[in-house]
Amino acid sequence: MTKMDKMLAQIRSLLLRGAEGLGLILVILVLTYLLLGEDSGDYIISVVTNVSLFVSAVTPQAIVGVAIVVGILAYLRSK
Repeated sequence: MTKMDKMLAQIRSLLLRGAEGLGLILVILVLTYLLLGEDSGDYIISVVTNVSLFVSAVTPQAIVGVAIVVGILAYLRSK
């Protein structure tokens, strides 16, 4: 079982690093849009448009739901 646990830990670490990298790229694209405005290019404008649509679609109920799930997971891990 330890080999399987190690492999799953490596996969988890790899996925987390990938998510962090993609988040960093997203932040860089948004900052580029903030600096250059409408002259930043079609791709960056489309990314910013998609981010703004996603943010407007997330309701307060969804945020509370995610917070409850995260709280339950943290509580169960501490036991």
